Amino acid sequence: MSNIALLREILDAQLEMVCRFRADGTILFVNRAYANSLKSEPAELTGQSLWQFVTGSDQESVREQLAQLTPEQPEITIENRFETANGTRWMLWRNHALEFDKGGHWSVAQSTAIDITERRQLEEQLELLVGELNHRVKNTLMVVQAMAYQTFRGTDVPALPVEKFNRRLAALSGAHDALSRQNWSGAPLAEIARQGLLICMDGSRRVSIAGPDVTLPTNATVSLVMVLHELATNALKYGALSGGSGKIDVRWDLAERDGWVVIHWQEQGGPPVTMPTRKGFGSRLLTDAVPRQLNGQVDLSYHETGLHCCIAIPLAASGQAPGEEH
Repeated sequence: MSNIALLREILDAQLEMVCRFRADGTILFVNRAYANSLKSEPAELTGQSLWQFVTGSDQESVREQLAQLTPEQPEITIENRFETANGTRWMLWRNHALEFDKGGHWSVAQSTAIDITERRQLEEQLELLVGELNHRVKNTLMVVQAMAYQTFRGTDVPALPVEKFNRRLAALSGAHDALSRQNWSGAPLAEIARQGLLICMDGSRRVSIAGPDVTLPTNATVSLVMVLHELATNALKYGALSGGSGKIDVRWDLAERDGWVVIHWQEQGGPPVTMPTRKGFGSRLLTDAVPRQLNGQVDLSYHETGLHCCIAIPLAASGQAPGEEH
């Protein structure tokens, strides 16, 4: 057997689909698995355009992604729909540019694919389930809010406690929104901070948020949003944001010990700070929720110039690393 025949036999024995093509989509070679998906012979597909097999609505995206191939980065992975003889299937293609012209544009590439249709269907089902879960949670929170209004309407209960309760519900709803956007796999710490500080983000730039890209586990998201909400509420009522010149700086970094993120809450420019004589809901939430629910640590410092709160939380299985600052 010649070397060429042996190589052809090896390629035809591959379960993955293989296709070599020019930049205009002209097929130069396909293996047996690729041809079988179209109920054709490999030789019959040579010279045809691969674009006739890519689902029309996916073609623009695939072209744009292939255009990213460069001599410095000659590989790219693409997921798109493929029109087989038995219907539309989702494929994961590993594309490798083999030749480039003088301008650095690829001229010949080869793709290897596996069928991921079942995985995509499961992902779509999960997305639907998460959407339904989020919808039900939102409805439940709206019912609770309506119950609060009806329960306290016309009574001697002051309006402020009801307003604070509804703000907490809004923060809780924001936490669930952040989780639903990530399919309940956790949430970026930057988004958690934004949701927790929503009541004081008035566009005046008195609140700054910064830190590396870090994703916290699902169990930490709701608790941390509520903790930051209570800190923000306290800052508006008693702290740096109770006057016109105070500021809040929220910054986080990965700790020297592996697997921990440290969040710093620093207030400045507000009225002189004194240690509270009693613990309110926010203080109890901060000192209880972080150690018990998140296995974290809290350090509160009542400096006269402004409250400083340091929260350290383990990232558990998220395995994050420093990235770009927000």
